[in-house]
Amino acid sequence: KHIQKPHHSFLHTTPFSAFAFHPLDGYIQGFPYQLFILLFPLHSTLHLFSLTMVAMWTINIHDRTTMNIPFVNGAAHHNIHHTTFKSNYGQYFTFWDTFFGTMRSPEVYKKEGEKVENEEEVYGKKYL
Repeated sequence: KHIQKPHHSFLHTTPFSAFAFHPLDGYIQGFPYQLFILLFPLHSTLHLFSLTMVAMWTINIHDRTTMNIPFVNGAAHHNIHHTTFKSNYGQYFTFWDTFFGTMRSPEVYKKEGEKVENEEEVYGKKYL
């Protein structure tokens, strides 16, 4: 929670917020991509291409432009994650959020009035 705080200080996402994170958070997020290469050798060009695509996707879910593709986590889904702190955790797809009950649909969220919650309401003052 504390290492994600710099990233979540952006309640409303922007392409700049996509890469605004604590260095330890960046290392933890990048570690699986490096571990994968150790377990499954991959050509360096293909690895660089995949990292570039991940970076582009990260910018995409923070740029406020949603294409409304079913089952895909778009910018509207991720913006809800930034404003509620307790839903829409998925990186690429909405399946796991639906499965674990953390999914909040952008359409329903708009109808509810788009309440922006603060961290203290969600976690309590003790954990800030």
